[in-house]
Amino acid sequence: TPTTSWSCRISGAESMMYDVTLTVNKLDLEEETLNGKEEFNFDSGTTDTYFTNGLSDEFRRVWREVTKREYTNDEVELSDAELRKLPTVFLQMIPHEGGVGDEFVADDPRAVPGLAGKVDVGLPNDVLFAIPPTHYMQEGAKPGVYASRIYLDRDDDMGSVLGSNAMMGYDILFDMDAARIGFAESDCDYLKVIKAAETDTAEEAAGADEPSVGAAASAEGSDAKSKDDS
Repeated sequence: TPTTSWSCRISGAESMMYDVTLTVNKLDLEEETLNGKEEFNFDSGTTDTYFTNGLSDEFRRVWREVTKREYTNDEVELSDAELRKLPTVFLQMIPHEGGVGDEFVADDPRAVPGLAGKVDVGLPNDVLFAIPPTHYMQEGAKPGVYASRIYLDRDDDMGSVLGSNAMMGYDILFDMDAARIGFAESDCDYLKVIKAAETDTAEEAAGADEPSVGAAASAEGSDAKSKDDS
């Protein structure tokens, strides 16, 4: 999916919902440079995220402007508050067969997590894919010491790769038949999903042990019809 912009956002929230405190710093690059020859690859089998060399200088410039520090993959000490103040990186993507976001039109794109909305009023139904700092900064063996797992050194001819750390916080549908990918923000609370499934199973089991009023009524109705018919 080609991207139309690639940005850093101050204060790393984990949702792409628009709010008045939102500050967007776009990378000043042409779409061809943003996408590269191979465009973007989604690979859940790759742990980290890799962007091409063509993005490196501009990304580092914007990062320095936003954070007042140099971008590095070396370990740095951060408090929880400092970690969450790092930028959220996001990509603005053209919708499937939409071009300008006309495949899905919301009454108010600002109310839909993951749509451009007010971030880009000209293309409000474009898809925004957010990578917050809690996902791309990995804590090491020592508590409070983190390293960025977004790398900026991938060969331009190979294209960028969004790995599993970029996919955190999303339910992702790989629609192979339609050759497209769908995203929905998720709290990724697996235990909650398991608990809900167990509750549904228990309710189904309890229902199986009780007489089925609907089934009895249907059976009586069938008998009555049979007698009438005879």
